[in-house]
Amino acid sequence: MNYNNEKFIKEFKDIMLKIKAQKVLFVCSGEYDRYGYRKALDEIKIKSVAFTSFEPCPEVSSVQKGIEAFKSNACDFVVAVGGGSAIDTAKGIKYYSKLDFKILAVPTTAGTGAEVTRFSVLYNNKDKASVSDWDIIPDYQIFDYTTLKSLPYEQKVATSLDAFCHSVEAYWSIDANDESRQYSKKALSLFNNNFVKYLENDEKTFEPMLECSMLAGKAINLARTTAPHAFSYKLHKLKGFYHGRAVAVSLAYIWKYMANSGDKLKSLVNETTEITGFDYAGFIDFLKDLGLLEDLTMTKAEFEETIHGVNTARLQNFPMKLTDKDIENIYSSFILVK
Repeated sequence: MNYNNEKFIKEFKDIMLKIKAQKVLFVCSGEYDRYGYRKALDEIKIKSVAFTSFEPCPEVSSVQKGIEAFKSNACDFVVAVGGGSAIDTAKGIKYYSKLDFKILAVPTTAGTGAEVTRFSVLYNNKDKASVSDWDIIPDYQIFDYTTLKSLPYEQKVATSLDAFCHSVEAYWSIDANDESRQYSKKALSLFNNNFVKYLENDEKTFEPMLECSMLAGKAINLARTTAPHAFSYKLHKLKGFYHGRAVAVSLAYIWKYMANSGDKLKSLVNETTEITGFDYAGFIDFLKDLGLLEDLTMTKAEFEETIHGVNTARLQNFPMKLTDKDIENIYSSFILVK
């Protein structure tokens, strides 16, 4: 596929020539140079070695392999081209190696915002083991929106919803401030104005959807995610849902629970409707129309693992205290136990 991304390749070359990297660890997925960035390094005589040995949900063990590749090849710079997995792997390499090098990120999905956050979402034997450090935020970003052209429909849906949820959760967070809420509002405006056409692969929506993702990333970088992300991980692990789907479904029913919890959160619930264009019922219908509320069944054992698997540390910045019974009630509102 021809991506017609010459202006972004030029921007990339200009940055790489300016920083004078000697050898680059090129973190990317299997089809590693479909967008031409490694070829661009060859053209400007900068050596590189590809690192592709990581999972869609990157394991810490894979990050360690990346550190070995970085060191054994005497690299001094990292370029990550891909979605959150590639960028989080690059950030994990910097975090665990404790080496002082810079990262350039080229996000190829519109959703995670990983290119602007201090978080690296990692796993240890499929259990979440994320890290956070302001020093691992990528130093350079190239927003090559042409890369979204080949993104499959299901990934467009899931990653976009991740950005939507980042925006809402950051707005809900007790750590929210004026700056983070401005990022949330702008991201949600871009989502509302472009999402439908984006799913139709309208190229005019690619740039604003990447901006939506980036702004949502900036929002959570300041305010962090809240309960919906905490609720989502077992849905992702046990049901195999895309991360964005798992978070969006969780958010919908947590939103409903908030709306039915009396007057304390009434103002926040009303503001959520104002900035998203949905009330909770409308958002549930929206997810239903996208086919995302199907297969919400679990065995009793899976349900028990799910309700006891919520990371309560992730609930500390949520605006209402959720008891164990609250957690069970929320899950019971959308999961059928068989």
